[in-house]
Amino acid sequence: MADKLRGEGIIPNEFVDKRTPYTQFQVWLGETGGAIGCPVDCQYCFFQLDGLTPAKPREGLTPQELVEELGNASTYAPNIPVNYGSETDAFATRKNVAYYSEVLQRYGASDYPNPVVFISKREIPDQIMDLAAEIPQPVLFYMSYSGLGDTPLEPTVKSEVIRDNFIRLKEHDLTGVHYWRPFLPQNSTPEKIEEVLSHVAEYASCSVAIGLRLNDGIQANIADFWPELGASTYDFTKTGEFWPEDVRDYLMKYTKQHYPDYPVFFGTTPCSATFALETSDIRGAYRSSGCLESNCPPFQRERCGAAFATPTEEQIQAAAEKMDIAMEDISLIDNRITVRGKVESGKLVYLRYALKYPVISEAVGYAAGYNWANVRDEGRIIEIPWRNNWIKAAKNRQLGKLGIHDLGL
Repeated sequence: MADKLRGEGIIPNEFVDKRTPYTQFQVWLGETGGAIGCPVDCQYCFFQLDGLTPAKPREGLTPQELVEELGNASTYAPNIPVNYGSETDAFATRKNVAYYSEVLQRYGASDYPNPVVFISKREIPDQIMDLAAEIPQPVLFYMSYSGLGDTPLEPTVKSEVIRDNFIRLKEHDLTGVHYWRPFLPQNSTPEKIEEVLSHVAEYASCSVAIGLRLNDGIQANIADFWPELGASTYDFTKTGEFWPEDVRDYLMKYTKQHYPDYPVFFGTTPCSATFALETSDIRGAYRSSGCLESNCPPFQRERCGAAFATPTEEQIQAAAEKMDIAMEDISLIDNRITVRGKVESGKLVYLRYALKYPVISEAVGYAAGYNWANVRDEGRIIEIPWRNNWIKAAKNRQLGKLGIHDLGL
């Protein structure tokens, strides 16, 4: 286990990496040198392919070493959020809780200004909440609540525990962000959508709704639960989010109609972090497709718009040099920066944070064999048929009343 490479056996395998203390993911620097292994056992989790779930967490660096290593990350910048526990669930075991309590204490005593992010499906202990309220850096709790708890897809997840977390976070005046992912036929019924949304709209800061992320291994894992998903092959270096057909459009319309004052961000986690931190765009997401599609409050759009500015040539050059990208490979056209050739996803993310401006490349090199959500703004939304598609059935019933035959809508 200790010598296993991340992404080993996963396509594309040219990006198999050794673990480092911090790895740049799509939205934040993920801590990858602390506790490793997760007992939660979600069937769509990429840890399934690394043998890291279900698994007893093991500790790597000491909490002090982990905090000290942050500034050495190749893509470190002061405004990039840091996700602690990205190789585990930080609250899954007592040892994890003790470990990340010490991490939080030592981080709070450090000079780092970066916001801290925890992502969890477990009960947040009071001691963690107390520490989060005490340290000077902002702490965001992303609670993954999709309505799949207590099902074979999330066999060890208790939905009531997650629901209670939102209530307790609000009582402690802490920020809970609702991670609504993934969407599968099992949690795409109108009853399940309303059950989730009605609760988080009362207690969470906002929601970010994201489809399923796939590679060959996860597609095979999920095929029994969603047969239509397993019926096709895909080039996963070019795909984005997978959704049950019609659900994404339904959810957009439903939230805007029934919960117009509750922010729901579609496929743009950076927007959720921006909103939760009560700041302007932190990662060049303003005016992207995700920005425009999301149910974002007008005051937040105004805040981001007022801060939006084209970076200077000096700013672009400084960021490019840090990422070892030649200026002749960079062009600034149509309110976006384009980098020639295939660029590692982490470098693109750094440029977006450093410049707070849209940055894409001609091709994306996904670190460690993982397609971390298509850094490019054009990331494809792929809709997959599913049995009992009640949305399509309702459309066809309406067409029938108008005397129109089923057009496959």
